[in-house]
Amino acid sequence: MSTKWVYRIIAGLAIAAVLYVLFPNSEPNPRPTWWNIQPGSNTLTVLGLSLNKSQLNDAINTLKTPPKVALFTRRQGKNQPEPPMHLEAFFADVFDEGDNVIITLLADKKLLQHIKKEAYQPEWMPNDVIRVGIRQKLYPSLQHLTISSITILAGRQIKFEAFQEHFGKPDKILSDRQGNAHFLYPQLGLDLIQPAGGAHILQFVSPDVFDQELLQPLVNNQQK
Repeated sequence: MSTKWVYRIIAGLAIAAVLYVLFPNSEPNPRPTWWNIQPGSNTLTVLGLSLNKSQLNDAINTLKTPPKVALFTRRQGKNQPEPPMHLEAFFADVFDEGDNVIITLLADKKLLQHIKKEAYQPEWMPNDVIRVGIRQKLYPSLQHLTISSITILAGRQIKFEAFQEHFGKPDKILSDRQGNAHFLYPQLGLDLIQPAGGAHILQFVSPDVFDQELLQPLVNNQQK
């Protein structure tokens, strides 16, 4: 997930906060300390899930809540090639703090095309993004898809000073055109976002693709 999704995430965060107040978890389920962020030599683990290794069914078992999975694409321009597609699983109100978790899933083009044919309820999002719902009958075929990235929408604001004391100072601090501050930790594969208004957003990718997936889109956003 890159910077272009931040606007959509912030809008959804406000709705999620309302749902958390109305329908909180009934059993105690505190947020793990710093979301169990554990960088490794070949992978990154967040919330007990290893990027490019753990699967959707692992996330369901770990987070103990059913997700809503959707396909995302963009408006296709005239005489333009078909835009890329990807799958996201949204886990709402995961912890007592009201966190929401978005997981991006790796899927080949054949599966994505099949899902697109069976999809329903297309929804227009900002920046020409299209969100398409997936029918429940397709969910079993998604259980073994691998997790490529994790985004956490913090239900409650975190203390950045404490975060920095634990993980160190960010490698870079950049701002996008929407006024959001990005604290970049390449070694953690992390873009810690402080929106112009609202709680923190944490985007995690494998550290070896950090520049490609998170840094470069942010730099491109600044140059537009």
